[in-house]
Amino acid sequence: MTERPLAWAELDGDRWLVLTRSEVALVTEEVLTWRRPWHEVERGEWDGDAHTLAIHWVGVPAPEVLVTVEEGPRDLPLTFRERVDASVVYSESEPARGGGTLRAVVRRSPEDKLITQVLAVGRVRPGPELEAQIDALEARVRDAAGM
Repeated sequence: MTERPLAWAELDGDRWLVLTRSEVALVTEEVLTWRRPWHEVERGEWDGDAHTLAIHWVGVPAPEVLVTVEEGPRDLPLTFRERVDASVVYSESEPARGGGTLRAVVRRSPEDKLITQVLAVGRVRPGPELEAQIDALEARVRDAAGM
């Protein structure tokens, strides 16, 4: 990692979660386990009672749950949310045809490029109508962001 950490937390298994301006990383004393840019994080859920952070990755159905050793890394949940929010330039949601919700997001990559993501929330029914709706929603958010 080349950036200064903004927040960090010691995790179970002698691991550390480290948050920087452009990425989130999981490390041990010996090795970098993974590091990912903020635009790959859909959201996080902090549970102060259980000392866990559930990271929901874009396109991955199940969250990655990390258990902190400390009772409450004060700045970790707030910094995590701030960095995810900072990657979002524009978003728009609408009911999906056939059920569920579509959420289109324009996000900023660490290279300062704008990218779009369309996420299905809930149970959506695949098919040509849904694909057309996704294309139209993505086109609207791209236009709204000046892409």
